[in-house]
Amino acid sequence: MSRDPRPVGEEIERVLRSRGWQQQLLAARIVARWPDVVGEPVAMHCHPRGIEDDGTLLVMADSAAWATQLSYLRGALLDRLATIVGPGQVKQVRVRTEGGRSRHRRL
Repeated sequence: MSRDPRPVGEEIERVLRSRGWQQQLLAARIVARWPDVVGEPVAMHCHPRGIEDDGTLLVMADSAAWATQLSYLRGALLDRLATIVGPGQVKQVRVRTEGGRSRHRRL
């Protein structure tokens, strides 16, 4: 390993990658900015639960009505997520209601 100085950001990225923490960091950034992504009214009823290795974001909705509302926002949702967490990080969204029904939406 070289003793030459490296930018701190590069070293942090290397550690995150080596420990497999990139997905957790991505999920944390999405959770932190969720109201900015979907808007306050939707954020009160729909919240991110995690992101899978294939880039699928799992979102839980209070009801089927809110899951449907979120599906109407799918284009804007992916655009906003790309702006916040980087292009191509989130490839699709799976919306489930708290009762367990899934509304799989390919975005």
